[in-house]
Amino acid sequence: MIPKLAPSGLILAAHGSPDPRAQALAQGLRKGLERVLGVEVLLGFIEHQSPTLLESALELGRRGGGVVLPLLLLGAGHLKADLPLALEAAQARYPEAHFRLARPLGTHPALVDLWAERLHRRGATPKDGAVLVLRGGTDPGANAEGAALARLIEEKAGLPVVPAYAAKARPTPREALLRLAALRPRRVFLLPHLFFRGVVEERLKGRVAGLDLEVLPPLMGHPALLRALSDRYREALEGGYAPCDTCRFRFPVGRYAPRREAQIAGLRALRHALFAPGRHPHGPFTHLLLCTGEDCRERGALPLLKGLEEGLRDLRPWVQLTPTPCLSRCGKGPILLAYPEGVVYGGVGPEDVLPLRRVHLEGGEIYRPKLLEVI
Repeated sequence: MIPKLAPSGLILAAHGSPDPRAQALAQGLRKGLERVLGVEVLLGFIEHQSPTLLESALELGRRGGGVVLPLLLLGAGHLKADLPLALEAAQARYPEAHFRLARPLGTHPALVDLWAERLHRRGATPKDGAVLVLRGGTDPGANAEGAALARLIEEKAGLPVVPAYAAKARPTPREALLRLAALRPRRVFLLPHLFFRGVVEERLKGRVAGLDLEVLPPLMGHPALLRALSDRYREALEGGYAPCDTCRFRFPVGRYAPRREAQIAGLRALRHALFAPGRHPHGPFTHLLLCTGEDCRERGALPLLKGLEEGLRDLRPWVQLTPTPCLSRCGKGPILLAYPEGVVYGGVGPEDVLPLRRVHLEGGEIYRPKLLEVI
């Protein structure tokens, strides 16, 4: 397991702007993060403002390091160039410091929920449509991430959502509206996925002038931003993260009700591990699948389930537990399968919880006394 990083410091890395609204947003989020996380938050600006990102990174290095949290909607050039360069310089100055770069806001579920909720409050229905307007740029990965966000909002809100880009990428807002028009929506909503009402939004309004649209407000200081930033910080602090924010197989320890849904999820998780282990890397955690089929129940699966929940509770989010239906190894149970390692244990009892935790989950080795196979 990757060790947790002591919460020694945090930089909120913002783009920077001469616009006082952008400056107020960064300061407000800094104060909110300090309140929620209980740590001092330094601001570092990529351009336009001081302290610069490099100055803040050097200060963080002097204190022993910490997490650099990007106040960026998508992972484009600033995330891939400016932030790593600043951290490289700080690391060279303070070689004993430990830095971790968190993810941008990206497709965090809080942002998906934000737009879905706003559409719901406007009375949006499947007969309507929406255009999610992103800033746009030359980075194809960031543009694709924006398109993925539009798709997630569509699934959450239940109406067509087409991505558009205000600059340097296609489709433009007008092109996106033409695509949406083919569906003959009753109403069209414009969702400016921007931090505040600035130059980009004013330019956008000029490009769609004369069209019958319901323009929703930008993100501004919505509480969803604070929630998403806090999650990104904790991910980095814990030493890893799950790149698929919306993966169905991320279940916390003890979450196995309602029963039927958990059983289905357990089987999907097993298939997920066996057939797509490299497509959805989940960072440094183990997902335990405990068979609760009839034979395993008769052999003590339910007392084992209780023992696992109690004995592993403090390992969240690195260890997750899902009871499943029969895993087709009757006579050898209770069966416990660990993925992505693909290790199958049999005849496991409550007395094995602590040694299994020490050897497999903490030590990274196979707990051989109860090993059945490695798949």
